[in-house]
Amino acid sequence: MPADELESAEATLAVLEKVLHGIAKDDESKQTPCREFDVAKLTDHLMNSITAIGAYAGADFPVRDREDSVERQVILAARPALDAWHKRGLEGTVPFGGGEAPATMMAGVLSMEFLIHAWDYAMATGRTVDAPDSLSDYVMGLAKVIITPTGRSSVGFDDPIQVSADACTLDRLIAYSGRKPAG
Repeated sequence: MPADELESAEATLAVLEKVLHGIAKDDESKQTPCREFDVAKLTDHLMNSITAIGAYAGADFPVRDREDSVERQVILAARPALDAWHKRGLEGTVPFGGGEAPATMMAGVLSMEFLIHAWDYAMATGRTVDAPDSLSDYVMGLAKVIITPTGRSSVGFDDPIQVSADACTLDRLIAYSGRKPAG
């Protein structure tokens, strides 16, 4: 079980990186479980999320090279974002949406982005997600705090999907995010 949101973000980034390894240019047009995103558009979305969340911690990012592999694009943004969060720490709040949000919540969003989108990429490209149950459980705890019923649709999550009580923790997280688990 991760000790905090940053340890979780590091662990979920490692899961995502394994899924992204080897995604080719001809995979970019493949549809993901997110109806509005193919692999290329999902990458744009993820890059926007990483850079926005990293900016709250003062991250500086290299210029994005869209010709780079999906893996390289994501890692070249994720690493400075996480490094900036490690330097900043999880105390206090950060400016968000005209107000403020707890730093822990913003750092927690990275874990959700990394793990849920790892699953999206995997489903689109025929890969598997190798996430320990303890990590999926931790991210599920974050998701239950961050994905509120009223905010669900405004941030692009469909209503939760029911899964069996014995579903694995990753499938429960995926279903909570409004996606239909493969299993």
